[in-house]
Amino acid sequence: MGNKLKTAASGRKRQRVGRLRRLRALLAIGLLGSQAWSAGAQTLDADIAAGARFAAEHCGACHGATGQSVAPNFPRLAGQNETYLVKQLKDFASGDRKSPLMKEKVAMMDDRMIRSLAAHYASQKAANTPSDDAQLMAVGQFVYERGNVYAGLPACLSCHDTQGRGSANMPRLAGQHPGYIETQLLHFHQRARSNDNAVMTVISARLSPLETKAVAAYLGNLK
Repeated sequence: MGNKLKTAASGRKRQRVGRLRRLRALLAIGLLGSQAWSAGAQTLDADIAAGARFAAEHCGACHGATGQSVAPNFPRLAGQNETYLVKQLKDFASGDRKSPLMKEKVAMMDDRMIRSLAAHYASQKAANTPSDDAQLMAVGQFVYERGNVYAGLPACLSCHDTQGRGSANMPRLAGQHPGYIETQLLHFHQRARSNDNAVMTVISARLSPLETKAVAAYLGNLK
């Protein structure tokens, strides 16, 4: 009986020691994970800071240092989706999207700086362009949310989100300069821009001039 009790006690002790060791291992993993997360956060902060410096020096004249461009021929970049921005910058670099000025700017950037700049602009607060033309915006909202079955035009929200915020691969359109949206739709229609989804060529061809202006006004007003 005494030997059995000793054996049982010894077994319980080994179990306690085993549990203690596993607990210490989990704590160590948690600490390492926390340290790794902290280091990653610091790296991200450093990347955004580098992007902010580049934006102030090289991009601010057109897009504003924080992405709030004043002129409608230059897009607002504040709050734009980061992955989408990276793609556009790389497309300018490769020539898939045409712009001599942007090609010159992107030539100054390596892959890390492209991502840093995109992260900087994505982290900024988005703005909008208010409109007081309620009737025009009503047309724009209808087309954006329901399309136009008579022209074979699908609803824009099927790709760009109900509030125009897009996704990782689709641009945020909410708050964008209406004039810029109209210009890009025209470029898609004329096939002057073809670096994105080919469906935009079809969509832009099926929009009437009124629908184009109305959708642009509606999106520009969104926050």
